[in-house]
Amino acid sequence: MYGNFVWWQGVVEDRLDPLKLGRCRVRVLGYHTDNKTDGTGIPTIDLPWATPVQPITSAAMNGIGTTPMGPVEGTWVFGFFRDGENAQEPVMFGTFGGIPEVPVNPGKGFNDPGGKYPLPGFLNEADTNRLARGIGNKPVPLKGSLKPKKGAEDAPSLDLKRKSRTTEVPVAQAGELDAIRPTGNGALYSEATWNEPNPRYGGTGDSSTEYSSVTERTSRYPHNHVRMSECGHVEEWDDSPTAERLHRFHKTGTFEEIQADGTKIVKVVGNDYEIVLNNKDVFVKGFCNITISGDCRMLYQGDLVHHVEGDYHLHVEGEMRQKVFGNHTTEVVSDRKTVVNGYDDLFVGVESILNTTGDRTINVSGKKIETVNGSVTNFHFDSCTQVTGFGGHQLFSLGNIDISTMLNLGLSSVINYDRTTLGISTVNNGVAKIDTTLGPNKITAVPLLLN
Repeated sequence: MYGNFVWWQGVVEDRLDPLKLGRCRVRVLGYHTDNKTDGTGIPTIDLPWATPVQPITSAAMNGIGTTPMGPVEGTWVFGFFRDGENAQEPVMFGTFGGIPEVPVNPGKGFNDPGGKYPLPGFLNEADTNRLARGIGNKPVPLKGSLKPKKGAEDAPSLDLKRKSRTTEVPVAQAGELDAIRPTGNGALYSEATWNEPNPRYGGTGDSSTEYSSVTERTSRYPHNHVRMSECGHVEEWDDSPTAERLHRFHKTGTFEEIQADGTKIVKVVGNDYEIVLNNKDVFVKGFCNITISGDCRMLYQGDLVHHVEGDYHLHVEGEMRQKVFGNHTTEVVSDRKTVVNGYDDLFVGVESILNTTGDRTINVSGKKIETVNGSVTNFHFDSCTQVTGFGGHQLFSLGNIDISTMLNLGLSSVINYDRTTLGISTVNNGVAKIDTTLGPNKITAVPLLLN
């Protein structure tokens, strides 16, 4: 029955297969004319359905393999009639391109009835994808009007990537402390930015000089293997010597590209979701910069460990708040310095303990006020000295004041000594010495003075 295949070539005019098998209505040269309207021609709806042949790498059953929907209206296809001269059972074997010169005419056969293909901007050029055709050995200008027309540089995906390239992304900067000498890497205190690498050719600059010197990194025909969908999705497997790349591009501008030197660029123009249901390990051998222009929330439902083997810099330009529901423990093995340029307010709800094994110095440039609702006890196991300036020193109590010493008690005044009491003033057991250098020594008691 199928002993004599008859080969043919034709044009796809309809691909909306009601059986969804990838079949296409094809107008065949030598069997059909371009006349679709009068009684001598065949309208598109009456053309036979051609069945696609799938590669051996596709199972072609139960959804396993690659779907056979490749041709579009206007595609030239090649095949055979498996029923021979009867020519009622066409089979599509492959497609072939050319150089379209005439605009689409939907009223004629051997044309796209929808009037879309070939696209007007692609007339008089090879049907091979521009990315695959490359640009030969010409220099690669970054911008301007020097780029060759209808070559790889005019590919819609590459053009969109260049127009939407992200540059001058700021990175974190360590804050300098006026009261503390900066330590470690001085570059951390300087402003810095980074640029998205240039698509296809690499490098992060934006000058034509950079691109004029990277001819060896251009794609060259016939080494770049390109697959592009109707809406503009692109995949590239570039085998061009010294320009080997892998590229996957979404029409919106989201893409992933691995360039010739192994650099990988991932850009997402919409939302990005990553879900890992098990463990994840990340190793970065060099620098790592993370810039978030909006808010950031990080929730750790387990423990969090930050291990910093170098210096740790925290630069907060707004307010900083910390809330700890459990205990808060800080251990500083070496020195600590804290500078507060505004108010410092510390509230302790239970008890505050300060232990210092060495000296302690408190410098107050203004007033110092201490309010204690309970008792105050000071233990000094060595000497105790209090020095007051010309403002005077006053000691006042609503109750008793007792001054006791195991040895001598000495009170000295350069000018006058005046002690007044409303009760009994006594000095007992030992030697009480009161000296004045320039004025009288006056001790007054009301009503009784005992010496």
